Amino acid sequence: MLAANLISTVGTGITSYLIVWLLIDQLKQSVLYGLLTMATMILVFFASPYLGSLVDRYSRKAIFLYMEITGIVVLGVFSVLCNVSAVLDITLVVMLIFYHTAYDSIKYPALAALTQEMFKKEDYSKVNSSLEVQGQAALMISSGLAAMMIGKMDAAVILVMNISTFIAASILIYQLPYQRNAEAEEHSNTMKNESYWKNFRSSLQYLCYRKVLFVLLLTSFIPSIVIIVANYLDPVFIYDYLNEGPSVIGIANIVYAIGAMGAGFVAYQISKKWSDMQGVILFMAVFALATIAIFLVPNAVTFIVASLFWGHSNAAIRVFRKSYMFHHVDNAYMGRVNSLFNAVKLLGQVALIGILTITVVPAGQTVYGYFVLFIIVIAALLTTTYLFNRTYNKDKEKRVSL
Repeated sequence: MLAANLISTVGTGITSYLIVWLLIDQLKQSVLYGLLTMATMILVFFASPYLGSLVDRYSRKAIFLYMEITGIVVLGVFSVLCNVSAVLDITLVVMLIFYHTAYDSIKYPALAALTQEMFKKEDYSKVNSSLEVQGQAALMISSGLAAMMIGKMDAAVILVMNISTFIAASILIYQLPYQRNAEAEEHSNTMKNESYWKNFRSSLQYLCYRKVLFVLLLTSFIPSIVIIVANYLDPVFIYDYLNEGPSVIGIANIVYAIGAMGAGFVAYQISKKWSDMQGVILFMAVFALATIAIFLVPNAVTFIVASLFWGHSNAAIRVFRKSYMFHHVDNAYMGRVNSLFNAVKLLGQVALIGILTITVVPAGQTVYGYFVLFIIVIAALLTTTYLFNRTYNKDKEKRVSL
């Protein structure tokens, strides 16, 4: 499974870079790209109930496999028909963007549910750490390959190479020794007799009965929301506020990736001594310190160093959060719970970017944007710490009474 995910992630990574290059550089459709980005975000938000239910209704292995096979077909059609006409090329790229969005929105909830289903509880931290290291490695590999190929090779040739990664991933996924357990199969059959909306409502009821779990997971997603918002804020801060060049952002992206890659190893070692939520709290504190440092000492060096700790802490939090979810969310609900939080995360990103766009950015004070992000992270950290301590103390009292 790890090999299949690595190969397919490299392929989709190259494809994502190719899409942007084709639409903006070759077809000169930068406005269309912006509109499509907004459209896909809205689509994913409203489609989340359906996508999450889809993952919980059917075999996760089958979903993973069908997504790869669909990718082979979509990229195959594109490679054959591209360069026929400008209108057709634009149409094909639009289709590719929607496929790529659907692929990511379905694959990652399915992968999480499949991982939880296939591995033992004692292996969750190790597997999630391995997946994190692998994901960051795939990102670096795809970025490097994209830089070497895009603009220097024909788009059709690059697509054919990407198709080969989907084929290889499909073969590996097909060979996975996967068998759905009886409980999951029974729950799946029950879901198929209900509407997708009813399936989704049952996941909301599931979380409503577990309010502490819901809030802990919600607050642990805050750093990942902040990272996406910072991707919007960073260029404005570097170019307009610090008056620095693109090299600063380039170096920051490299050290971010290095920090993120090392997080998988560090998180696994810490998980041997600390609980998942203690790990989340630790790295949320590191994330908060890195964020406020940019506000207190706004210069290029601080920004680059903060990027290293951002990458490391955000990736580590993701590892611990996944392991915590695997231990506390029933596998029958994993797809819907993941999709729900993805929708909430998307809503948070849009809201924060909107607030910063009409406040600190027009005023030329983007540095205050990092202070706003720091306040949000601190609020999430304090909430997480309070709820964890309360839950921990209750469990401790129960053990003492026994």
